[in-house]
Amino acid sequence: MKVGDLVKLLNLHPEWGKVGIITRILHTSIKTGQIYLLASGTIRTIPWTKSHKYLEVINERTKN
Repeated sequence: MKVGDLVKLLNLHPEWGKVGIITRILHTSIKTGQIYLLASGTIRTIPWTKSHKYLEVINERTKN
């Protein structure tokens, strides 16, 4: 996962919507962090350690 990827939201409250776009990834030195995404017009966060449970990449951003 990287900034700009379109992701499918899994196992979350319906108000989060069905898809989101990753806007920021924050890593810490102890391998934890947050994934920030825009979903349903709101910035939301998912813990890095739970990303596999809640996010599925459906379209990877490509560099031009």
